[in-house]
Amino acid sequence: MLRPPLEDDLETTVRVAHRRIGPGQPVFVVAEIGATHGGRLDVALALVESAARCGVDAVKLQTIAVDESYVPGEPSYEIFKNLWFERTDLAILRKSCEERGLVLFSTPGDFASLDLLVELGVPLLKISSGLLTNLPLVRRAAGTGIPLVVSTGMSHLDEVEHAVRAAEEAGCRELLLMHCVSLYPAPARSLNLSVLPFLARDFACPVGYSDHHDGFAACLAATALGARAIEKHFTLDRNQEGPDHAFSSDPEEMSHLVLGVREVETMLGNPRKAPAPEEVPARDRYRRCLVAKRAITRGEVLSGESIGLKRPRAGKRGLSPDLYDRVLGRQAASDIPADESLTWDMIADGERS
Repeated sequence: MLRPPLEDDLETTVRVAHRRIGPGQPVFVVAEIGATHGGRLDVALALVESAARCGVDAVKLQTIAVDESYVPGEPSYEIFKNLWFERTDLAILRKSCEERGLVLFSTPGDFASLDLLVELGVPLLKISSGLLTNLPLVRRAAGTGIPLVVSTGMSHLDEVEHAVRAAEEAGCRELLLMHCVSLYPAPARSLNLSVLPFLARDFACPVGYSDHHDGFAACLAATALGARAIEKHFTLDRNQEGPDHAFSSDPEEMSHLVLGVREVETMLGNPRKAPAPEEVPARDRYRRCLVAKRAITRGEVLSGESIGLKRPRAGKRGLSPDLYDRVLGRQAASDIPADESLTWDMIADGERS
């Protein structure tokens, strides 16, 4: 439910099988194969094997009893009537995923499909963007106790709030919101990735990004903006006929996507501003200090003509530039050679700390 986050409750984590999704965890990368398997178990198994080689964390299906969700004669009916897997096939796919260390989960399109997935024992359920306002299904999915992924394509904020509230009231305690734009493919101008940190703040839960944009640049940008999960449609060949193939990632692109996400994770580091450990030696090499611009004799009053701000000689770090005004007007306590870094013992009445 939309609420002001507590200081120590800005984001929770979602437990999925052997993994957690949320702050401090690796980004959860999902290969969506819901339509690209074409209803063929052998193709779905090949997609699972290829996705595992690409380094993803999970494979997602769509499980829809077509007569429960679509009107005969409509395009969606014709597409999804051939994409149903029986329980035995789903069990084979789950076993294949488990053998490769992958999580298998699915979007249930209706009550019958939800019951099938619960019976199968999936560790995660997804409410797709088209189902966000199907609150009876949201409530029943939430009531299973299985963590939920809720996709938010096509939605206003109040619709997201209603779905999240319905899930929470029905018992959901672990929820991941996915920002999504339900265009296929989605043009760059439509992506609105800036909403990601605001969703995480407003709903105090992990937020991910489901991508329909060509390429994987948007996935890297979303990772940099705090996405805890990335979902991308996946195919073995983008030139195949059928739904989803044209805007999906093929194995080569998916491999680059995963590598890119992991690299961005490494780049992000942590929110504490401090020098990188490797930078520390450079501080003394590159930063300026107080240096004699020319030879200075003992007793001479130090001035802007005699004191400069330069990078020091190696190993000769001097007084910090912020002491410049405190040093000017004092006397040299000893002769100081040109280009020598100044220290307090060179200055009469200088500090000794």
